Amino acid sequence: RHPTPHTSPSTSVRGGLLAMDCMPSWKSKRRVLVSGTTGWIAGGVAQQLVAVGHDVTGIARRPTQIEGVKSLQADLLSAEALAVIGKEPKFDTLLHLAGSLGWCTLEQGIDINVAGTRKIVQAALDAGCKRIVVASSVAVTGTVAPTHPPSKLPMPTDEPFVGSSWAYALSKHMVEELIVFMAGQPENKDVDFILVRVGATVTDPPNIVHRDGEVNGKVVSWPVEPATCAASAYKASAPKIFPEDALCAVAYSDQVDCFVHCAVRAPVRAGLRRIVCVAPRPYAIDSVPDLIKSWYGEEAAARCDMTYYDNPAHKHHPVYDLGPANALGWEPKLDLLASKGF
Repeated sequence: RHPTPHTSPSTSVRGGLLAMDCMPSWKSKRRVLVSGTTGWIAGGVAQQLVAVGHDVTGIARRPTQIEGVKSLQADLLSAEALAVIGKEPKFDTLLHLAGSLGWCTLEQGIDINVAGTRKIVQAALDAGCKRIVVASSVAVTGTVAPTHPPSKLPMPTDEPFVGSSWAYALSKHMVEELIVFMAGQPENKDVDFILVRVGATVTDPPNIVHRDGEVNGKVVSWPVEPATCAASAYKASAPKIFPEDALCAVAYSDQVDCFVHCAVRAPVRAGLRRIVCVAPRPYAIDSVPDLIKSWYGEEAAARCDMTYYDNPAHKHHPVYDLGPANALGWEPKLDLLASKGF
């Protein structure tokens, strides 16, 4: 397996700094509240948490039907959800995975992703929860849009929103700003906040498919092939779809494991941490510099700092910095490209 990008000494697990900065990981049985448990990812996370011995409650609009998971049925946009959470015994962790997906409108993104996050996080905090894990997205930077190339690769976990007209990306940017604000409040100084920028979750090999929720009861999904260089760069006059799913893909099993790790295994530390969850190397046949040059064009690519990839050993490393995830004690395991024989 190809190694993950360089982890700086300041965040290295082996450097011993976590032992000084963080309390030990939780070892005992924990009470975890998972939102969106009628969905594909959150349902799998809840199932795995139960399998390893934790007390799990799922909250969603529809009943959660997972063996061993207590079901709370509530609309997260209503005051009802706040009341339901407050009546439960205190949770150790909130794992907030519910929300509108990539095809959402601006209204849905603001109402569900932003306002919904504020309500459930505040309800958990009011109930005494000390670890808050919130799903964000690599889309938050906006760089997946052909008109907004990244300024540096690998992108750091705090890479800001640079634009694009994608409502979902804007809503996730706003979610992150909201969590930064809440984590900075004096009354939350003892709370452990973790933001997880999720890549495009795909099914484990051999059939690699991206699933993006349901519309009118039908699963929205499409096969994902390894990214390759484009024949010509993007032009505003001739828009085309970027193969961003491949560049930021992560296997379902790794995605589930990442959230389980953040919920109950990661070292405990008050404050805010951000990590990215993508595959150990891009699901792409060509090197990262070659891909970026072919998609954005030589001129735009020249404005992107890709000196990290000058090292031949780095040319197929992820375009997102996995160092903070490694420092948290987690790393992806499933190399999607290797499953295709590369």
